[in-house]
Amino acid sequence: MNSSSQFGHSRIGRHARQLDAGIGWLRFHGEMEREYALQVDRDQRRPAMVSAGFSLAFIILFGISDCVRLPLVERFPDLTADMWGILASRLVTILVLLGCLYICHRQHPASRVAPLSVVAVLTLAVCGAVAVCLYKRNDLGHAEFAQLLFVMGAFAPLGLRFRSSIVLAVGVVAMTFALRYWLLPMELHGQQFNAMLLLMLIFSAVGGYLRERAYREQFLLRGILKEQASRDPLTGLANRRGLDEQLEMIRLQARRENVPVCLLLLDVDFFKRYNDRYGHQAGDLALQRVAACLDAFARRPLDMACRMGGEEFALVLYDCGVMSLKDRADELCADVRGLRIDHATSDICAFVTVSIGGVLLQPQETAWSALDRADQLLYEAKREGRNRTSVERLLPVAAVA
Repeated sequence: MNSSSQFGHSRIGRHARQLDAGIGWLRFHGEMEREYALQVDRDQRRPAMVSAGFSLAFIILFGISDCVRLPLVERFPDLTADMWGILASRLVTILVLLGCLYICHRQHPASRVAPLSVVAVLTLAVCGAVAVCLYKRNDLGHAEFAQLLFVMGAFAPLGLRFRSSIVLAVGVVAMTFALRYWLLPMELHGQQFNAMLLLMLIFSAVGGYLRERAYREQFLLRGILKEQASRDPLTGLANRRGLDEQLEMIRLQARRENVPVCLLLLDVDFFKRYNDRYGHQAGDLALQRVAACLDAFARRPLDMACRMGGEEFALVLYDCGVMSLKDRADELCADVRGLRIDHATSDICAFVTVSIGGVLLQPQETAWSALDRADQLLYEAKREGRNRTSVERLLPVAAVA
C-alpha cells in the first residue's frame, strides 16, 4: 500500500466506519450512540407533542361521548362503581397528557421526550383497557379493537429507540391481558382479540425495527456528508470550513476549563516552485506527507489539524501553554524538514520546509482574531528567511537550517 492510500484509509470518518461495521443490532459504538439518542430527541420532540395533542383531543371526545351515552351528567353523583371507573380513567388520561405537553413545551427537555412518551403510552393503554373492560362488563357498546392502537403507539416516532419500544409494547400487552382477566369474567375474555393483540405486537415490532434501521442509516449518511463537507479530500484533514466550525467551540471549552489553546499556521516554503519542478502529482504527495506529519501532533480529542487551502495548514493544540507552543512549533518545523522530501529549487534548504506562526488564543478574542494574529506571525517568519517559526511577538524563535 502506498503512503497516500494508507493515509487516506486512516482518515476515514467515524460515521463511514460505523456504516461499514453494520447496524444490525440497532446500536452504535461508543459516543456515537449518545449522539444518536440526542438527535432522536431533537427530531422527534415535535412529533411526540403532536401525537400527544391528537390523543388528548380524542380522549376528550370519548369523555364527552361517555357523558352522553351513559348518561353520566343526569346520574351524577349517583353513579355505579363501574361508571366512576370509566370517568376516572378518562380524567387521569387527560391530566397526564396535559402534564406531558406542558413539560415538553415549557421546559424544552429534549432528554425527557422518551420517558414522557413512556408515561403517556402506558397511561393511555391502562386507562383505555380499564374503560373498555368496564363497558364490556356492563354490556355497553365499546371499541375493543382500539386497544390495538396502543401497541402500535409504542413504535410511533415518540423519541423512543427500538429496544425501549419493544419493552413498552410488551408491557402494554401484558397489562392489557392482566386487566382483562381481573375485570372480566372468563366468558368475556375473547380469544380472538388476544390473538390479534399478539399479532399486532409482532407486526408492529417488525415495522419498528425496519423504521429505526432506516433512521439510523440516514443519521450515518448525514454524518458522512457533514464530514465530507468539513474535510479536505486530498489530505483527509479538516478543511477551512471544519476549522471555522470547531475553533470557536474549542475556544469556549478552553475558557470554561481555564486551559490555554495554541494555534499554529504553517506554509510550505516555495511550494509553487516545487510544483513547477516536480509536477502537481508529486506536489500532492508532498502535501499528503506534510499533512500526515501535522496530523501526528493532533493526538488528543480537542486537538485539530487542518488544511487551510493550497500549501497552508493549521494546527490547534488544546491545553498548550506559551513554552509548549514554542517547543511544539520548533518540533513540527524540524519534523517536516526531517521528511527529507527533495526540493532542488528551494533557496534555503535541499528539502521541503515550512514556516510557522503561532499564538495563544486569548479568552475574550474571537477565533477570527486569533487566526489573523497567527497569520501575521507566519508572514513575519517568511520575511525573516523562511524555514523557521515565530510564536507571539515577544517570543520569535528561529529554526536551525
